[in-house]
Amino acid sequence: MSRISRRDLLGRTAGLAVGATFGLPAFAAAAKPGTGIPNPIPSGFDENFNLVPSDPFIHLGPPAPGFEMATITDFNGTVAAAEIRGLAAGSDDTEYSFDADMRFMEGTFVDTASRLRRGAFAFV
Repeated sequence: MSRISRRDLLGRTAGLAVGATFGLPAFAAAAKPGTGIPNPIPSGFDENFNLVPSDPFIHLGPPAPGFEMATITDFNGTVAAAEIRGLAAGSDDTEYSFDADMRFMEGTFVDTASRLRRGAFAFV
């Protein structure tokens, strides 16, 4: 497996999210109604990273077939998801493994005030 430095990894991936409106589903439950914030999916992971069907700590499913790829509910649009695994070299030449889950969504959704909205979202 080829090695890539953290600096190169960040430099190569930083441009992917430029111009996206970041929807932060984890914070949606704390948002005030009417702010255009999307509702998070009801399932996800608990504090110990176990999958749970409701009341999760993290409103996100695994990036795998059979699981919800979108991180917001009442969503109609396009979702792209990728799980990237590899090795990286630290500045001290220590080798680290990484596992990154990236998702991009664009479409319409119903916000916390029940209004239909359009947006683009990224989860990195």
